[in-house]
Amino acid sequence: MSEHRVSGRYAKSLIDLAIANNCLEAIKADILAFKKAIEENSSLAKMFKSPIVKGDKKQAIVHQIFGSSFNKLTLDFMDIVIRKNREYYLPDMAVAFIGQYNEINKITTASVKTAVAISDAVVNEVREFIEKQTGKKVILETQVDADIIGGLVIQMEDKLYDASISGKLKKAKQDLLNTYISK
Repeated sequence: MSEHRVSGRYAKSLIDLAIANNCLEAIKADILAFKKAIEENSSLAKMFKSPIVKGDKKQAIVHQIFGSSFNKLTLDFMDIVIRKNREYYLPDMAVAFIGQYNEINKITTASVKTAVAISDAVVNEVREFIEKQTGKKVILETQVDADIIGGLVIQMEDKLYDASISGKLKKAKQDLLNTYISK
């Protein structure tokens, strides 16, 4: 079975448990903290993927690091995953959980690239525009990329909206080449 299917099924199980126990937001906070810890600590990520470190040692490490702050349901879930020798998938399960949580709550992510930093007012305006278009709440990331010269590029899910000067120049160049080739 592929990693995405395994991770997705475990994430779905955790979401269903969290909803049944009325603690979805607490579990989400735990998963975000776990995901951040994995991203910031490569040795922790390697430990979960290592076949050399035994499951009971991994459980002890999880309880030592997260035991005092995580919900009991999250810790029990991680224990089960480790006991079933599926801890390799825990980082992917965290990503799948956040994706499924966002889908349930109609949340999407988007990124906006601009040539210069934009103000909070412009960020809010772009967010509101995207929310009206999608009908979803938008988590917006901003990036500065001087190569786009001016304008902006919005990336959301599988859509790209390029209103940058560099994008328009590339399109004009391609149109000229196509015109020249077709004659």
